[in-house]
Amino acid sequence: MSLHTVTQSFPWSRYSKKLNAKIERPRCMGFFTKPQSEERGMHLAMGQEGTVEEGNQIHLYWLVDPDDGIIVDARFQVYGQSALIGAAEVACELMVGKNYDQARRISAELIDKQVRDRSEILAFPKETSPHLNLVLGAIDQAADQCIGIPLAINYVAPPAPMDMGEILEGGYPGWENLSQTQKITLIEEIIARDIRPYIELDAGGIDVLDLINGNEVLIAYKGSCTSCFSATGTTLSFIQQALRGKVHPSLVVVPDLSNFH
Repeated sequence: MSLHTVTQSFPWSRYSKKLNAKIERPRCMGFFTKPQSEERGMHLAMGQEGTVEEGNQIHLYWLVDPDDGIIVDARFQVYGQSALIGAAEVACELMVGKNYDQARRISAELIDKQVRDRSEILAFPKETSPHLNLVLGAIDQAADQCIGIPLAINYVAPPAPMDMGEILEGGYPGWENLSQTQKITLIEEIIARDIRPYIELDAGGIDVLDLINGNEVLIAYKGSCTSCFSATGTTLSFIQQALRGKVHPSLVVVPDLSNFH
């Protein structure tokens, strides 16, 4: 990473409107101290990447529940370009409510998708990838400081991200031996990571209601999806294809249409 790459400025017109708003009004800027974490009975995890000399530096702070590894709050401090502020803000919003293993799986692509105005146009200019990588590096460092904290008993780590066309041969390892709760949790993980971001770009939403007979995934649409024709066509096919490829080939996705209008 060259000094020029990490210190160059970017015209605000090249950011998405959603990203501009995050940069102008960050809600997660700040820090936690050890006494503050102890007062709340939380584990304090911190990550740092970059240097002031190079022009960009981020300090990341987590308050982590010692019982299940859930990040209950996240804050950041940065020195550097506006792209770093935006990336840190979006990442913190994504991490709260997730466990440290889930946070480690956040990608630059997922951060970008959260603040796109249009699904096909990047929110961050391509030249800002070093700034996004600094945030991901800080996340990894913070997660390393949580090793040893137990995760929820029903948590099952999803397979590594794959292209939508790829198939996980034989399905998720040990799928048949997972409990009902673990199966639903795994399906929710895949939807949260690989499906929901695409749907939310068009103001839609999706929730997992149940797993019936071991292979019927009952879902409920929210937002614009409740009045979209493709929710029972293209979108439904997309969801089923993703779950069959990443979880198990026998899965059938069934939408609850009671709230359609």
